[in-house]
Amino acid sequence: MKVITSTLRQGQNAIREVFASRILQQAGWLATAKIVQGIASMAASLAIARHLGPSAFGQLSLAIASATFVATAASLGLEHIATRELALDGNKPNGSIIPTLRRLRMGGAIIGSTIVLLASYVPAANSFGISGLLIVLSLLPLAQVGDLAEWQLIACDRSKRIAQVAIMLSPVAAIARIVFVLLGASISTFAWILVAEWSLRSTLLIASTEGNVFGKRIAVPVWISEAKSLLLDSMPLLMAGIAVFIYMRIDQFMIAGMLDSRQLGLYSAVVTLSEVPLILPALLLRAALPTLTRQSVESPAIRDRTLETLMRHVFYLHLAGALILFLLAEPIVVMLYGTPFTEAAQAFRIQVLAAPFVALGVLSSTWLVLERCTGHALRRTLVGAIANVALNLALIPHLGISGAALATLVAQFLSTYLADLGHAETRMLFKMKTRAMLPGLRGLR
Repeated sequence: MKVITSTLRQGQNAIREVFASRILQQAGWLATAKIVQGIASMAASLAIARHLGPSAFGQLSLAIASATFVATAASLGLEHIATRELALDGNKPNGSIIPTLRRLRMGGAIIGSTIVLLASYVPAANSFGISGLLIVLSLLPLAQVGDLAEWQLIACDRSKRIAQVAIMLSPVAAIARIVFVLLGASISTFAWILVAEWSLRSTLLIASTEGNVFGKRIAVPVWISEAKSLLLDSMPLLMAGIAVFIYMRIDQFMIAGMLDSRQLGLYSAVVTLSEVPLILPALLLRAALPTLTRQSVESPAIRDRTLETLMRHVFYLHLAGALILFLLAEPIVVMLYGTPFTEAAQAFRIQVLAAPFVALGVLSSTWLVLERCTGHALRRTLVGAIANVALNLALIPHLGISGAALATLVAQFLSTYLADLGHAETRMLFKMKTRAMLPGLRGLR
């Protein structure tokens, strides 16, 4: 009990210090938008899960996970690289890099949509009952091309415009989903709503840049040269993103294959819940990257101290939240999803314990980007991916969805923390994380 009380107290202190930090001044609007977006999305997901039931909800979750994975890969791992380059763009004598980013982003989206469409004809998709859903969701990669405008706005410290779009659009999309639930809509309706939401979001974000997202015309040799340079930096991050998908989402595919769609629906429901606390580190990463980029130029030591402080606060904040969710898992699941989802509570207890380590991994990726060690992002996520697949094969047959949750927890610990110890170039990052988790180890240098 003393350990829990001490952890909760550290979490409370972390809240005060994090929200007093200078970086969160820029993140304030993004935080507000994420809160609105999270509440709206959760309300809609709960309504859809209750309406469809575990089996159909499992099919919808599997189709969306498949399409989202391809759509994320279609961004070519450019998000953080683009933010870094756009933040430094004002110091470049030859002007904007936006036209090159635009070509890369559109090319990736076209390839992604084609892949999802072809996947709908794979026999496995038909056996899982998601072929029709994938045909609709093949439009998702194209619908998300507006994220280039989002990267540009973040790099220019204009997060307010992104927040305004999210605050306006998210509740409208959630209400639309709930209305269709009340009307008894079919499962494919919710796939169409997702595509429509992303399409409108992209349109509004592009409009928010006042046309600057289109950039200026540049010579073909110039943009090809820039594209090669950007892709050289981003490919490790793209591969890391694919590996992240494997150890974050492959369990859903393995549950579908080794168990059934009902168990998949139960697991997918609590995965959605367990990911809610992870909004903060992702938000901090996006908001802090421009500031940390500038600090990296001025003084890497100052940048590292800033990042270590952020990691410490976020780790303890998530640890405190994980303990609360662990203790209240069953009543939370029953209250939100209803009694048909009760047996998912044990898996939820295990999943939430991964949140502190996921938060460390998300924030530490900033250091890898700024130190140009993006190759390690791939290495450490491959460690997690291989561990997750192996543990899923061993644990799911004996423990069911709780085994999948345990596999994910172990994989997260290995990839987001221990993997940094195995390489000389990232041992400094391992020490920063250790000091963040254990502030008493000030002698660890």
